[in-house]
Amino acid sequence: MIRPTGIARTLRALAASVAIAGCGGKAAPPPTAPPVATGVDDRHGHHDHHDHDHDGAVDEASAADDHDHHHLDPPPTDPAPPAPPDAAQVKADLVAAETAAYQAAQPVFTTYCAACHQQGGKKATAKKLGHFDMTAYPFGGHHAAQIGGVVREVLGVDGGRPTMPKDKPGAVRGDELALIVAWTAAWAAAEAGGAHPAQPHHGH
Repeated sequence: MIRPTGIARTLRALAASVAIAGCGGKAAPPPTAPPVATGVDDRHGHHDHHDHDHDGAVDEASAADDHDHHHLDPPPTDPAPPAPPDAAQVKADLVAAETAAYQAAQPVFTTYCAACHQQGGKKATAKKLGHFDMTAYPFGGHHAAQIGGVVREVLGVDGGRPTMPKDKPGAVRGDELALIVAWTAAWAAAEAGGAHPAQPHHGH
């Protein structure tokens, strides 16, 4: 005969076996959450200084960049303007250029103008020499202050009808005329630059 107490224990054991079989064995334990970084060393209880040191290095680098940015060398200043040219030298240069142009054109003046406008010329007169005296350079005569423009006019340089040389108007042309034109340009530059001595302008 089985005692009631033994029957009860047997029933509880069977019930437990049935429950385990129905659930497929032991239930898996719940997943464990990963540890949260707290910045504290678990072994020693001290703060982790690695990130702190890293951030400090970045801050120092940024501060250095800001310092360099605000203390850049000033930009170079513009060079001082050149000194103004010496007026006397400018005039001397203009006269030298005019003289060189005359020396190149002198054979043309001798060929076409000397007979009337040089002392000792076969057609020279006091009146002609009084207007333009081409015996020496710079030219003399009371029209010498306008001689560059007058020579261009009488040779037809500016498109007018030539009136000189007196015995053969229009004979000066080509390369010979180019030499005269170059001289008149140099003469005009010297006149405009104040390189010629002041002379009264003659009215006729």
